[in-house]
Amino acid sequence: MFAILVDLVIKKEFADQFRDTVIIQGTNSRAKEKGCLQFEVLQDPEAPNKFTLYEVYTDKATFYDVHRTTPHFAKYAETTGPWVESRNLRILTKIWPV
Repeated sequence: MFAILVDLVIKKEFADQFRDTVIIQGTNSRAKEKGCLQFEVLQDPEAPNKFTLYEVYTDKATFYDVHRTTPHFAKYAETTGPWVESRNLRILTKIWPV
């Protein structure tokens, strides 16, 4: 399984909007993408403008060729892009539990 962690720092004035928008993105990914096995949104309680996304897909191609080409991802990326101060993507292989 293909997993990613995305650490995001959002401009403080957009933190609430980002939270709402990324929840919609996660909901769409889980409902509309057969290969999206998990999509979790985490927020730092000490710094509410810092988020981590934990996503699991059946394989690498599902993430790059399916997830990142969906209309809901395009809308999410376009909407939230100006709100992002920094983004760090970590690619992982989920080994347990499967």
